[in-house]
Amino acid sequence: MRNVSCIQSVSDIKGLHSSGLRSISKSMRSSSLELYVLEREVDRLQKEKAALDKRRNRVQGRLDHLTLRMKELFDEQKQKCGVDIKEGKPFKEVSKKGKSFTKMALKY
Repeated sequence: MRNVSCIQSVSDIKGLHSSGLRSISKSMRSSSLELYVLEREVDRLQKEKAALDKRRNRVQGRLDHLTLRMKELFDEQKQKCGVDIKEGKPFKEVSKKGKSFTKMALKY
């Protein structure tokens, strides 16, 4: 299944530097121009890396929050019903009007 990250976008287009195209021949090109172009490319890539690191940190924080919340809910369920949902052990026996039956936790 395709998602948003699989769709090609502007960032997937090759730049002039990565494709090796130049407006002037190699013999006429100065090393300072090449150095300038390479510095710009390094700056751009460092900014992109910083943005990706920031996004990775946000996602990791969200994952940590969700993991903590899931642990709290598992603990609540264990205290409420007397069973660890992850292990799938049977609940306490419940009797109604002389009938007793055992509830089982389901793993999904």
